[in-house]
Amino acid sequence: MDAFRLVFDEQRELVGEVPPVTCGLCAAPAKGRLLEEGALAGSFGWECGCGALGIHAPLYDLDELYDELLAAWGLGVDSPEAEPLAPVGASGFLFATYVDGPKLLQQLFNRARAEGAQVAATEVQVVIETPGSAGLELTWDVLWARAPRRGE
Repeated sequence: MDAFRLVFDEQRELVGEVPPVTCGLCAAPAKGRLLEEGALAGSFGWECGCGALGIHAPLYDLDELYDELLAAWGLGVDSPEAEPLAPVGASGFLFATYVDGPKLLQQLFNRARAEGAQVAATEVQVVIETPGSAGLELTWDVLWARAPRRGE
C-alpha cells in the first residue's frame, strides 16, 4: 500500500505536488494532481501512462460522486436510484438514508465495465499536515478506471 504526506499552509492550500501512487490497473507510478471540475474539484486524482485515472472517492460519498466519477473517466452518466430523505421522528430534521458504499462501488464498476472500461480499487495511507497539527492519519479509497480506447 502506498503511503504519503500532504502538507497544507495556513490558507489551506496544498504545499508542493500531489505525490504519485501505484496505478491500480498496471502497477506503474501514476502522477498526482488536484482535480478542478465539478463535485470532484479540490479532490485528488492520479493519471497513469496506461490511460487509467484514479480518484480519491470515499465510499460513504459514492451516492454524491457516482455521476462525477463516470464523467471524469469519460463514461456515460447513469445515477442509481437514491432512497428518498425521511424525517427523523418529530424533530423536523431530514437525514439521508444509509449509503451502502460497497454496493454502490459494485454498481459503479459494473456500469463502467458495461462500457468496456477496466476498473480497480486501491487504498493509500495518507498523513494530512496543517499548521498546528501533528498530522491526521487516514486510509483513502482510490477508484481507478481506464475507458476503452476508440476502436476497442
